[in-house]
Amino acid sequence: MLAMLLALGASLGWGAGDFLGGLKSRSMPLLSVLVVTQSTSLAMLATAALVRAEGPPDLGFVVAAAGSGIAEIAGAAALYKGLAVGRMSLVAPISAAAPAVPLVAGLVLGEVPGPLRSVGLVLVVVGITFAARAPGSTGRVGPSVGYGLLSALGFGTFFVAMDSASEGDLLWALLVARLTAVAAIATATVATRSRPRIGRADLPVLLTIGTLTTAGDAMYATATTLGYLGVVAVLAALHSVVTIGLARIYLRERVAVPQQIGIAGCLAGVAVLAVA
Repeated sequence: MLAMLLALGASLGWGAGDFLGGLKSRSMPLLSVLVVTQSTSLAMLATAALVRAEGPPDLGFVVAAAGSGIAEIAGAAALYKGLAVGRMSLVAPISAAAPAVPLVAGLVLGEVPGPLRSVGLVLVVVGITFAARAPGSTGRVGPSVGYGLLSALGFGTFFVAMDSASEGDLLWALLVARLTAVAAIATATVATRSRPRIGRADLPVLLTIGTLTTAGDAMYATATTLGYLGVVAVLAALHSVVTIGLARIYLRERVAVPQQIGIAGCLAGVAVLAVA
């Protein structure tokens, strides 16, 4: 039960952070958003590690943590960009297909899903298919689906890698993941010769996003050490529901009927996987 509660808590933190991150990405460069939010998270985790003063785990766990950091930042970048240029109420539920990655990883390792999980996977796939159909769209559906799928792949890989990394040491797993993510952002900034443009008025929101992301990561990583990865990953993926809700409330987004069916299919698939 505690694992499920932590996973749901992670979904709340990530969902609110995703909404704010997508919103800020509409008014400022994506790299600028990522620089501040990820650096905030890194500073918090580094402080905690210094206070605890314990050495890192074995190299294998460190490598898994680094991989989870790359996967998460890729997922976050795709999600924020999709939320900025597309429809939040479409990008978010497609991103919620991320739990399919841990399930596929289980298949590769010989874990065959039962009938109920198979139904959940089918619902997610059908949901994405319908979500991609929007008669009379304004051109925002294609980017929404594309970025949503990239986000799902990134976050799904993060779910698997962080589960492995957390077995070594929870705090070090989070710290190495965030350090790797910040290094990736710095590399992208140098490669594109971009200069972060951050106004003083933007800082409070960006710092909040970083804090929400850190809290979500910590609750998810803890949950993976207490419960079954498939269930924890699916419940954490409900962050899309939070993002959709905030988009409807604050942005008054509306979607076409085929998209509504697709969104319902994605969320229904997530719900079925949660109880499988």
